[in-house]
Amino acid sequence: MRFHTLSIVFWAVPRTVISIVFALSVIPALANDCAVAAKSAMVATAQKPLSTITTKTSAQGKQSVTRTVQTETNKYVQVESGEWYSMDIAIKDLIDNSKSTKVVCKRSGSDMVNGQPTIVYEVQIDTEGIIMESKMWVSAQNLILKSEGNEGTSHYTTIYDSSHVTPPTNAKRMGGN
Repeated sequence: MRFHTLSIVFWAVPRTVISIVFALSVIPALANDCAVAAKSAMVATAQKPLSTITTKTSAQGKQSVTRTVQTETNKYVQVESGEWYSMDIAIKDLIDNSKSTKVVCKRSGSDMVNGQPTIVYEVQIDTEGIIMESKMWVSAQNLILKSEGNEGTSHYTTIYDSSHVTPPTNAKRMGGN
């Protein structure tokens, strides 16, 4: 049962985040400026090690927080209990899973995130019939600072940080990899 719970936490939240962050990096450039700009930000963000904090809010209002650290070669996930788990998975490995993704994009204004001006993009991602709508806030350095999205009845907010990427020293290796 413990492995099943960890599998759900590990695959559900990170897959959502991965879909939002990396989907456009494998999609051919679309004809409009928004899609080109969004893809550029996705690729720039995907090429940097980063840490994320994702807050999931269920339809009933229950919140859970998952933290991740993605280095060039490893992914680390902290579950609600506070335990960290590691997988030997590189960003390039995650990108390969998104080749059939379709994206529609529109620019929806500007905003501030952590004191930095951003451009806000609304993105609809269709991965094999699973449609996710999200927003992403892109900095002047062309990096995603924040994203929000819905999957099923849950709402996700993810904060991205490429300045503080420190893998945990106490991570347990996730089985099977």
